[in-house]
Amino acid sequence: MKPQETKFTFVYNEIKQSILEGQILPGNALPSSRMYCDQFHVSRYTINRVFDALREEGLIDIQPRLAPVVVSTKDTCDSTNTVFEILKQKDGILQVYQTFALILPPLLVFALRGVDVELMPHYKQAMKVLRSGHTPGGWRPPSKLGYDLLRIGGNPLLSELYSTFGLYNKLTFFAEDCPYFFEHVSQGSASATNTIIDLLKGDDPLTMYHQLSNMYQKLADSIEDTLNYLSDTTPKCPEQTGLKFSWNPMRGRDYHYSKIIDDMNLKIGLGEYSVGMFLPHEKQLASQYEVSLSTVRKALAELEQRGFVKKLNGKGTIVIEPDHTKLHRLALNSGYVEKALRYIHALQLMVLIIRPAAFAAAPHFARAELEGLADRFTSSDSIYLADIFEAILRHTTLEPFYIILSETGRLLEWGHHFAYYPSRRHTLFRLNKQVILALQQLIEGDAGSFADGIADCYRYYLVRMRKHILEKYKFYNAAHIRIPEKY
Repeated sequence: MKPQETKFTFVYNEIKQSILEGQILPGNALPSSRMYCDQFHVSRYTINRVFDALREEGLIDIQPRLAPVVVSTKDTCDSTNTVFEILKQKDGILQVYQTFALILPPLLVFALRGVDVELMPHYKQAMKVLRSGHTPGGWRPPSKLGYDLLRIGGNPLLSELYSTFGLYNKLTFFAEDCPYFFEHVSQGSASATNTIIDLLKGDDPLTMYHQLSNMYQKLADSIEDTLNYLSDTTPKCPEQTGLKFSWNPMRGRDYHYSKIIDDMNLKIGLGEYSVGMFLPHEKQLASQYEVSLSTVRKALAELEQRGFVKKLNGKGTIVIEPDHTKLHRLALNSGYVEKALRYIHALQLMVLIIRPAAFAAAPHFARAELEGLADRFTSSDSIYLADIFEAILRHTTLEPFYIILSETGRLLEWGHHFAYYPSRRHTLFRLNKQVILALQQLIEGDAGSFADGIADCYRYYLVRMRKHILEKYKFYNAAHIRIPEKY
C-alpha cells in the first residue's frame, strides 16, 4: 500500500501553492484557521504548524491576534525563468484547461439552479469588473464568484474541484505577466462580459450550459494560442517535464484501515467474497495490503460492526448476510454518516461529469471492443455500469479528467455494500438494461445518446440510493441532495 501523505504535508503544499500561484495576493490575509480546518478536515494545531512553516519560508507574516498576511514574492521571480517553467508544463497546463472546459459548465449550471446570485459574497465585485472590461487582476472577483456558487450548493466536492483548477491553471501568469494573453483575451472581453451577465440572469439550464461551454472552450483556445506563441518566440524552448496534476478528495481521511474496509466492501458487494465464504487469514491480509496486523484487525472489527462479516473463534472471519439492525445503529455514528453523505455527493458529481467523459471517449472505442462488451453483457448478476465506466476511463485521454474520474469512482466503491439492499435485483436489472441500450447507441454511432444514457444510469442510481439511505438508515441529510437535471 502506498505511503500516506501526512495531513501537515498536503495542507502545507496546497496553501503554499495557492500563495505562489497568486490565488492570495501579497498584502492580503489568509483565510481563518477555522475555515482551513473545515476545508482540509484537520485540527487547528495542524493549521498553526503550517502557518509557522510558511512564515519561516518568508511567505507570510504573522502578528499577534491578527490573521497571517501574504508577503510579496514578486521580487524573487525572473520573468524569463517563469516563461521557461510554464513552457516545461505546456501540455499539462493545456490539458487542465481542456478538462475544466468540459466539467465546469455542468457543475456551474447545476449550482446556479435556485440560487440568488446577487447574494453571493463576490457578486458586486465581479459584476463591476466584468462591466469595466479586461484589466490585470480583474479575473479574481469573477473567479471567487465561481467558487461561491459551487460552495453554496452543499456538495464540497464541487468547490474542491474548482479550487484545484485554481492551483494548476497558472492564470496569474497568463492574466498578469503575459502581455500577449492580455491583448488576445481583451479582444473578446466584451462578449465574455455579456455572456456572464446574461448567464447569471438566465433561467434556461440548456442555454446556460451552452454559453458556459463556449466561454470556457474559448478560454482553453486562448491558452493554447498563447502557449504556442511563447514556444515560437522563446529561444531553446525547454522539453516537456509534465504537470503533476493531483486531486485526492480523501486526503487527510485515507487511513490504511479505511482503504482496506473500502476494498473489502467492494469485493463483498460485487460477490468476490460471497456470503458463507471465509476471508483470507489476518496474516495474509496484512501481507496483501502491506500493513500491520493491528491495522487489519481494526478494519475487520469495523466490517463486523457494520454487520457484513462475523469473526468465529479459531476459524476466521466469515462473510454473512448483512445485519440491518447493526446498520441502523451506525446512523448514530457521525463518521459513518459522513461517509454515507460523501458517497451520495460522489454520485451527484459523477452524474455531472460522466456525460462529457462518455461523449469525449466515444470516438475512441474500436469495433472489436464494442463487440466484446456486448458479449460480456449477458450475465444477469454482473454490474454492467462498472464495466462501461472502466471502458470510458481507458479512453479518457486528458490526464486531469482521468484522475478526477478515477478518484470519483474510488469514492463510489464505499457504497458497494448497499448492493445488498432488498430491491437490489430490480435496480440492477434496470441499470443493466439502460447500459445495454446505451452501448447499442454507441455501436450505431450516436455518441450523444450514448453519453446521455450513461449519465441517466448514474442519475437513476443516485435517486435509488438517496431514497434507500434516507428511508432505511434514516440519514436525513440525504434528503437535501439534489438530482442533477439533463442539459
